[in-house]
Amino acid sequence: MPEWKITPLVVALGPQREKSRFTYMHNFGGKVDVPYVSWLLQDGTHNVLVDTGCSATEYAQKVRPPDGPLLLAGERFADVEDVVPLEERLAAQGLEPGDIDLIVQTHLDWDHTMNTPVVFAGTDVKVVVQRQEWERIPAHPLFAGTYSPKETYAQIEAMNFELLDGDQEILPGLRLMVTPGHSPAGQSIVLETAAGPHVIVGMCTIAENFWPSEEVLAKGTYTVIPTGMHTDVMACYDSMLAIKAIPEARILPFHDIAVLDYSTLG
Repeated sequence: MPEWKITPLVVALGPQREKSRFTYMHNFGGKVDVPYVSWLLQDGTHNVLVDTGCSATEYAQKVRPPDGPLLLAGERFADVEDVVPLEERLAAQGLEPGDIDLIVQTHLDWDHTMNTPVVFAGTDVKVVVQRQEWERIPAHPLFAGTYSPKETYAQIEAMNFELLDGDQEILPGLRLMVTPGHSPAGQSIVLETAAGPHVIVGMCTIAENFWPSEEVLAKGTYTVIPTGMHTDVMACYDSMLAIKAIPEARILPFHDIAVLDYSTLG
């Protein structure tokens, strides 16, 4: 069985986002900086990316309204700030965009997809997403502001693009697990590494979603906090419990600020 290595590539930052967008019915008025990440997975043979992030330029030109800041669910978004462009992150790993074999799109929010057709135009990289996720763009008018422009999805569809149906091991030691609730059919990635299984959570989560405070746990009625933005809050809760039930797995919440301090994992 191949042993995978995981290197998070932080490409940009969403500064001072409303924390309750991540922790449903908790932390109103709190603020968190949100890393936008592309996760590089390598087994010595394959180079795989989990999502691709969004640059400050792509955000400013294609996501933010021309007449002012993005307004989403009552929050005025501060502009996205670049950290290191994805191309430079790849180069630091000795890679070019054409060296990537596969992109797994966990779900289709703009901060997970905007770089896909921009950075990987002209390559033959394969892009995969769950069929039920793709066929519900946008999932609901309430979430229209969380999606990329239509032309971004058209460009992705014109790539080496494949729709998936359900859980599957897409490469040896790399399993896709459908984890709906944050979005219609988001998928998380379960990897076998030398340090044991790791799970990249395919939902917009931070550490507190999976490990609530002692004050919350003392209530004794729930053990995880669903994402603040969700298409089905109970499905989201159940998906999180399913992730936590994977024996001895290290869980990597997608947008947790701790990712800024990670090097290569596994």
